[in-house]
Formats: sequence, C-alpha cells, structure tokens
Amino acid sequence: MTRRRNGPRSGPFLEAETTVRVRFQEVDSLRMVWHGHYLTYFEEGRTAFGRRYSFGYEDILAAGFIAPLVHIEVDYLKPARYGDVLTVRTRLVPAEGARIDFTYLVAGAAGEPLAAGSSVQLFTELDGTLVLTRPAFVDRILFRHAKEMIEP
Repeated sequence: MTRRRNGPRSGPFLEAETTVRVRFQEVDSLRMVWHGHYLTYFEEGRTAFGRRYSFGYEDILAAGFIAPLVHIEVDYLKPARYGDVLTVRTRLVPAEGARIDFTYLVAGAAGEPLAAGSSVQLFTELDGTLVLTRPAFVDRILFRHAKEMIEP
C-alpha cells in the first residue's frame, strides 16, 4: 500500500475499512484537506480496525499494556476536498516483535488513491517500560482471526 522507511512488511494481513466525510474545518485556504488531517483519517482507520478485531485501545489497556505511536509517514497523492466521502483501508501485517505495524490507503469515491501511509506502535507496560516480546493477547487475537487473513 505504501513505501516504508524501514522496508515493506509482507505476508498475510488483516484489513478493515471505514468511511469519513471531509468536514469544512478540515479544508485549508486552497480548498483542499490540510495535510495534517490525514493523520486523523489514519486514526479513524485504526479505531475501525480495533472495533472489528477487538484490538482497540481499550482492549490493549485491558490486557495490561499501552501502545504509543512511535513512527508515522504519509505519501500525499491527490487532494481531497470539502464534502468528499473517503474510504480508509487499514491493514495490519503481524510483526515478529512487540510492535503494531499498520498501513493505510485513503481513497476517494471513485476508488482513486489520495494518500497512503504507515505507522508503528510499540507495546509498553502501563508504567512505560518497553515490552520486548509480543504480548500473548495479540497471539490470541491473531489465532481467532487466522481464517480472515488475506494473502498478498
């Protein structure tokens, strides 16, 4: 879906989609979505993914962890405008370690790509101590949704 600074992750993935409508306050003086709002659209994608797979912030916290965002990148391909209905596709390719790697594609109504990006979150204990191995609750989620994994 996008190029990554740390190299592309490949392999089976889980995916969720959601839609957002561009609001007036998200448009700049050029009548385009201001670039920073794409991060909000990515957040909407992560939230939709979490709801679909029981892997949201509340689920992570209930398991005794937090997962702060440590890296994000965006490629801007084409502008979105006020009133556009955007589809945000969020993919999780399971990582080996204690991290969450998402990729995103924001598309317009006709399916044309408008922005693509990726993010990395690391697991920490509630006190902020970095976790070095993938938490067991993540393995349980991946096992529960194994039949939904999409092959690239």
